[in-house]
Amino acid sequence: MIAVEARRAPWRAPAVAVAAGGAVLLARPWLVRPAADPTAALVVAFVVVGILGAAVRVPVVAADGPEPSGAATPRPSRAAAVAVAGAGVAAFVAGRLIGGGVAAVPALPAYLVLNTLAAVTEEALFRRLLYGLLLPLGAAAAVVGSAAAFAAVHVTVWGAWALPVDLAAGLLLSWQRWASGRWSVPAVTHAAANAVAVL
Repeated sequence: MIAVEARRAPWRAPAVAVAAGGAVLLARPWLVRPAADPTAALVVAFVVVGILGAAVRVPVVAADGPEPSGAATPRPSRAAAVAVAGAGVAAFVAGRLIGGGVAAVPALPAYLVLNTLAAVTEEALFRRLLYGLLLPLGAAAAVVGSAAAFAAVHVTVWGAWALPVDLAAGLLLSWQRWASGRWSVPAVTHAAANAVAVL
């Protein structure tokens, strides 16, 4: 019965995972307030969201119906993916140089590791799972939808004033997902951007 239901609504498990992961990310400020050192709570939250983003199957809609995410799809070459990653990292570095500002926290190794975990987690959720869920609606819907959701979950952390910046970052990362055919490319870029933000 469950297998039949999964065939009828292949989007259900990914949609629930995206909603649950998004809720955890939105709740970050409230998850860490009671703790003197929020590191453990954040690691647990990011690991849970990362598992949701990386483990749930993304249905791929083919001409004859949904197929598992392992279906053969042509992807750009590795060289193209490296070029797309380089362009994204360069854009974030340029933004940091132009925008300037002072990092909100010291560039401690533990903080850099936590931010890298956050970057990979968010990319698994938004550029792998949500992007894949929206892709049957078209590449534009997948790019814009995953970018908008990415920006929205950062409002509770940074405030509404940062929404345009987070949306721009989300659009760049989602474009990378589209251009490279891989969610690992925006994950690398996002991790680099988080590191650059505190250096």
